[in-house]
Amino acid sequence: MSDYSTYLKTEYQNDLNYCKQFIFSFGSNYSLGTRLFNRHVREATIIFYAFVRYADEIVDNPDQTMNGQTHETLDEFIVEWEDVVKNGPNKNTHSTMRGNYWLFTQYDIPFDYSFDFLAAMKQDLAKSRYKNYAELQQYMWGSAAIVGHVMTFIIGYTNKIAFDHARALGEAMQLTNFLRDINEDYQERDRIYMPQDHMATFAVDNGMIAGQTMTPQLHNFLKHYVEKTEKLFTQGIDGLHYLKSGKFSILLASRMYRENIRILKKRDYDIFASKIRLTNIYKIWILLSTITIYPFWLLKKNSE
Repeated sequence: MSDYSTYLKTEYQNDLNYCKQFIFSFGSNYSLGTRLFNRHVREATIIFYAFVRYADEIVDNPDQTMNGQTHETLDEFIVEWEDVVKNGPNKNTHSTMRGNYWLFTQYDIPFDYSFDFLAAMKQDLAKSRYKNYAELQQYMWGSAAIVGHVMTFIIGYTNKIAFDHARALGEAMQLTNFLRDINEDYQERDRIYMPQDHMATFAVDNGMIAGQTMTPQLHNFLKHYVEKTEKLFTQGIDGLHYLKSGKFSILLASRMYRENIRILKKRDYDIFASKIRLTNIYKIWILLSTITIYPFWLLKKNSE
């Protein structure tokens, strides 16, 4: 504990400032939700999300240099993180790693989570197709569900079932990304995350995505996955009442993500139209509507 106390007095604020500037530079929906946590949860979330985003950007945008970047490849990042976990951080450790070492230690978060996440990021460098949903779900465990589990440790929970709901919510958010970005993922990175066996069941082939051809078969396939994703959102949100705090923030972040799915439905599942992105005005509308419904949602959940 004395080491952690020393860290808080010396390097913590600098690490937090770096992580804050780093993640807010991307202007993500997730950042809006973090502003509404209490201070301790908010700062822990910022530090953890910086670790996640830093590794993800190395993989997805290798030709772009991030602010404060000191690793050229994901392997470099993993090697340093392994050393930090084994031997502890020092004054030369990257802020994202030093901050997360103490975060995982103080909240008793399994370090295995971080390595499962990094394994998923590394998989993106070698794997661009998924045979079935089981394969995809294993990938989503590392890339998304783990984020929900870490947040559950940070926020605190009243029942371990909260972790099952967190996994469902993480998968819902990840599937939303996959559905929203099908065209972009293929055109820019040659990735198709949608399970190949399910695509075949709906008579959808990769050529439809490559050729940006919206067919009845692709329409039906997307409709099926949107419905699946919405069920996962409902399952995930139903578990928020098992959290000790932060219910509003997670509900808001969930509704932000879910709105992407609803926009896709309004477009009749046309994934080749313009990119789905929520404007600031749209985000404010979602924030205000969430403020309006939250007391009723909370009352309903507390009465169940």
